Amino acid sequence: MTGFDVEKNEPLYVQGFKPRKIGIIVGSGGETVGIWLEAVDPARTRVWISTAKSALGIAGQKSWNAEVLAEMERELARPQ
Repeated sequence: MTGFDVEKNEPLYVQGFKPRKIGIIVGSGGETVGIWLEAVDPARTRVWISTAKSALGIAGQKSWNAEVLAEMERELARPQ
């Protein structure tokens, strides 16, 4: 839902890249999001999310941490 292309998909790390879009003044996209997972116990997992912005188009980029976390929560709550 957030529009990231998954670049790495490892058991405890996922990385995605947001494709660049050209706007009227400043393009958006170009951010890379890393998600680290750590098993706390059999029923809990700790998650760290970090957005890295690229130098090109930084004015149109944003932090995606909250949106990625919200999407993960929606997916986990969805009935199987």
